Amino acid sequence: MSEFITVFDIEVLNMDPASVCSIGIVQLRNMKVYKEYYSLIRPANLSFDKYRYNVHHISPKMLVNQKSFLEVWEDIKPFFENQIVVSHDIQSDMSSIRAALKKNRIPFPRMWMSCTNVLAHLVEPDLKKYNVTDLCSHYHIQIDHPHHALYDAKAAAEILHKLILKSDASSLAELHEIHHIEMGEMRENYYRNIIAPEHASMNVKRKYIFTNQSVAFTGNTRVPKEKLSMHLKKVHGYYNRDVNTHTDYLVIGHFGYYKTRYGKSNKKVKKALTLKRMGQDIKIISEKEYMRMLNRKTRSY
Repeated sequence: MSEFITVFDIEVLNMDPASVCSIGIVQLRNMKVYKEYYSLIRPANLSFDKYRYNVHHISPKMLVNQKSFLEVWEDIKPFFENQIVVSHDIQSDMSSIRAALKKNRIPFPRMWMSCTNVLAHLVEPDLKKYNVTDLCSHYHIQIDHPHHALYDAKAAAEILHKLILKSDASSLAELHEIHHIEMGEMRENYYRNIIAPEHASMNVKRKYIFTNQSVAFTGNTRVPKEKLSMHLKKVHGYYNRDVNTHTDYLVIGHFGYYKTRYGKSNKKVKKALTLKRMGQDIKIISEKEYMRMLNRKTRSY
């Protein structure tokens, strides 16, 4: 059965995450280029950002007569819907895609997500840098126009191919299985990120509920937070100091639980609820629940 993969890259015009101003796509069929797509995009917010312009050299003036994201989405929807999608920084790129979808009132399509940055941390744990340019240099891949979305997508596709070959895998799906890495997933009103790059090399086969899960703590805990994080480490979970798009669980301390959970002053709870409303699969639990779940094994065990 053929494996289709959409490898993409975007550029963003300014600080507005929805201001996607270009997209490049390489669709792979069994790791060979099947289709390519590139377009400039006219975002609703055309404000100028000097820093970003110096990176991608796309100015607001260049975008005035280009298609809107809504129009471009009609072209690119088949590359994303019910597909495996890959970029070199899937967390950031999909954050902008989701923002643009939301701004245009487009429901999230169903897709599965992988990331060449995460996979490179797994396959090449001894490298010092993992950006596209350095990985291209490591693998002797020529990149003609850095920060041009199509050329960056092509480079990411070649990097992906090298990572699969280096792992003796026959497909991207097998590469994920070898390294016990779940793909991220998105569907309407739901979003679950792939593991963070900095945690990738510590990933193990999932045995306990909190194995490979990112957990943050807040509120007044009965057990010192240092001990709670030590317990987490023993089951190969990851302690998150802050709540972000990689957080799987937010644990609220035993003392004053209801005030912390249902009040309006705790910043971590507010952030978790915001992410939850945006579709992120983040669970808010009590310290008591956390302790009860800590040594509970997954169903596969």
